[in-house]
Amino acid sequence: MATDKMDKVELSLVVPILNERLQLPEFFANLNQQQDIKLELVICDGGSTDGSWEWLQQQHPDWTDFKVLQCPSGRGQQQNRAAAIATGEWLLFLHVDSRFSDPLTLRKGLDFLLRVGSENVAGHFALKFRREDQSLSGGYYFYEWKARLGRPETIHGDQGFFLHQSLLKKIGSFSEELPAMEDTDFAERLRRVGQWQLLPAEISTSARRFETEGLWQRQLLGSLIMCFRTIGWNHFFTMAPGVYRQQQNSEKLLLLPFFQLIRKLLNELSFQERWKFWWLGGEYIRTHAWQLFFAVDARCAYRQGIPVGTGRLKWLDFFEPVYDFLTRNLLGRLGATLLLRSWFELTSLWLSRVEKKRVA
Repeated sequence: MATDKMDKVELSLVVPILNERLQLPEFFANLNQQQDIKLELVICDGGSTDGSWEWLQQQHPDWTDFKVLQCPSGRGQQQNRAAAIATGEWLLFLHVDSRFSDPLTLRKGLDFLLRVGSENVAGHFALKFRREDQSLSGGYYFYEWKARLGRPETIHGDQGFFLHQSLLKKIGSFSEELPAMEDTDFAERLRRVGQWQLLPAEISTSARRFETEGLWQRQLLGSLIMCFRTIGWNHFFTMAPGVYRQQQNSEKLLLLPFFQLIRKLLNELSFQERWKFWWLGGEYIRTHAWQLFFAVDARCAYRQGIPVGTGRLKWLDFFEPVYDFLTRNLLGRLGATLLLRSWFELTSLWLSRVEKKRVA
């Protein structure tokens, strides 16, 4: 149980929720196991209709200072409202399906950042997926290891954002305009003014969305979303409000409607605007091609039974600088642009055929 020996809050946990009545009891029970740290828990409900708000009103945990508030739904807005009333010097932005197996996880995380001695350094935990299907999976192995690299756009909210209040002020609030990937946007803005460090502890998150919608489907859509966020194509988010549905209402993800929407929106642009879209998107793809080399390293380590994150990155370390040298020029960017354009057409065609077979 979290200790009550200290009067001053050391760490404020900021948690946005929406219709998470089934997750809340286990979440509270798991946090109750954390030891040797004075916590404050601030939960912001986005208008739940499943009894979450009523359940929270009945809770009076003796292991933490507890605050609960409501605001319109939207993870960015909810986290901003909760952070505004948090009193701890340190903040941990957390998902309600996050769990810690070590009762000293939060203590270790805070001590690590205190030893670093810089309020401009933020931490994220090593990610582990909790799955219903316990069979070995190279796909989950790849994404768990990728989440530990700390590279651009590999740090997301399910790893926990552990940072000082002063650093939050430098970054600014979470974006309330983005309906999705506000966590990635925040992580990349933090990178501009501070530094990310991998904390010496593990966090687990539910793989329910991936298992329901499909791992590769969700990751492909997530990659498109991150690309559009980076190149500033926000019109997609305006026209696709259902990109991030509530997890408990999710079903097998159909990608074809998203590709059809992209095509429709592109057809509304001028020739110059369309060319700019493919050009910027191609550069995004070029700078993220390192994942192909990393995938080879991850596959080799997975087949050898090496624990996640401990294998050697021989392919990545050798081929990435060579690839970057060969493609960081006009010809390389043009090739990436044409490759992206071809991939989009071929993938759209393949998805159309898959959909026809599904309906037939």
